[in-house]
Amino acid sequence: MMKGLSQRTRARGWRLAAVHALGLAPLFWLGINLAWGAYWVNPLQAAIQRSGDAAILLLLASLTCTPLSWWRGWVWIGRWRRTLGLYAFGYALLHVSLYVGVDYGLNWAWLGGEFGEKPYLWYGAGAFLILLLLALSSPRWIQRWLGKTWKHLHRWVYLGALLALIHLGLVVKGDPLKLRGDVWKPLLVGVGMGVVLGARLLRVVIRKLRQG
Repeated sequence: MMKGLSQRTRARGWRLAAVHALGLAPLFWLGINLAWGAYWVNPLQAAIQRSGDAAILLLLASLTCTPLSWWRGWVWIGRWRRTLGLYAFGYALLHVSLYVGVDYGLNWAWLGGEFGEKPYLWYGAGAFLILLLLALSSPRWIQRWLGKTWKHLHRWVYLGALLALIHLGLVVKGDPLKLRGDVWKPLLVGVGMGVVLGARLLRVVIRKLRQG
């Protein structure tokens, strides 16, 4: 019995290490490339772009945890959702901080003009505010305090993901609808989100059919 408990403990430890490694990998890779001078032309722009990419990819990974947890024996992966979601918020916070605090030097008048000229900023801001709200409500004691309201609140993550996807699609140079230019990132992320949301919708439909 003790041997079985020890094996499960080690398995949880390896899984925890894996999820943190996944969350920290983009930051490590960004740091290595900055140190090597891979982004010497415009390192700030590269850091802003890479942190934004990491945020949306980890958000997608977080959303993928729930459908994967439905597989027999994969219940444990559902516990990764919160951790990956917090990492996604961390990269989103880095992305916004670099853009607002470093690139624009907290010049709110200048930023206000940019919001008038660049619609993608509104979608990005909306996605960030949703992730901020979800991150603030993620502690266990807040979950207990909110009760069932917490689940309804955290369904907003899907709207946040959609806003982030639109933000990414408008930022890249090209036309996703005509498959022209640098559109592979929003297309891949869009396909991934479509699969995740499709799986959840299919599960809801199957449940209703069984109940009916």
